[in-house]
Amino acid sequence: MPSSLHEALRDAFRDDPMLAADLLQHMRCWSDAAPDEATLIDPTVPQNVAPSLAVDAAVVFSRGGRAVMLTIIEVQIGVDQDKHWDWPLYACALRREHRCPFVVLVVCPHAHVARWAEQPIQLGPANELRVAVLGPEAVPCVRDPVEARRRPTLAFLSAVAHGNAADRGIDAVFAAMSALGELDEARAQTYTAALWDALDASVQRALEEAMTTHNPAIESNFERRMREIFEARGEARGEARGEAKVLTDFRDALVQMLRGRGLSVSDAHRAVIDRCSDSTVLARWLFRAATADTVDAVLAPPTDER
Repeated sequence: MPSSLHEALRDAFRDDPMLAADLLQHMRCWSDAAPDEATLIDPTVPQNVAPSLAVDAAVVFSRGGRAVMLTIIEVQIGVDQDKHWDWPLYACALRREHRCPFVVLVVCPHAHVARWAEQPIQLGPANELRVAVLGPEAVPCVRDPVEARRRPTLAFLSAVAHGNAADRGIDAVFAAMSALGELDEARAQTYTAALWDALDASVQRALEEAMTTHNPAIESNFERRMREIFEARGEARGEARGEAKVLTDFRDALVQMLRGRGLSVSDAHRAVIDRCSDSTVLARWLFRAATADTVDAVLAPPTDER
């Protein structure tokens, strides 16, 4: 089953089709002039070729009404040797369908997967396919909230790619939060939950502390909401007399947040919250509680990576 990170990365390219063209030009994989139109197309491989196969996203870029590039986008969370057989099939089938040049863009949030994907795929004697790999280092680092708001999907990719970096991670995450908070509730929930799960535990803790003092020039409703959550947690820590008191206050803050947003916390939900003794997990639930539309979505464990 695809992970929440896989689905959010896929959605970023579906929500913002021109994003692929911008990134391919940033990666110097496409030196032609920028297209003036991007059309999201059916990602299903034609049925006469392989009825059960579909790519994560597919976009046809046009200039002056003429198709100039087909981009097949695949999100790859882990190494999967079968993809070396699938990607050429996807490319050739969709190229035949849309009658224009193509590029396979493989989005890899993990560096070791990017290194694997960069290997040329041998098709036969003197014939190989090279895909364009968007690894963490190839993603522009967006640290300015104003820039992030202009392109929320790019800000999200930036936070996933650079959020765990010691020198710029927190700034990239805050910029993304500032942008994602302006999206509709469903989109914000999808992206922020995936971003939180992509962060290391140490970065999650640093984010909790930073939220109590961060004061950006431009602050979204979502960011204010998150800062208030962590400020409340900081106050609980200051008054606590040991870890047990901190966890109790943390659980109560979570329940209050859920009820304050009009979500019904059942006895079963409260039992799950009361049994949790991991402050990192509670922090994740608090983060989700700011945007989730059900308590079950808040308490759900991270899905397995694809």
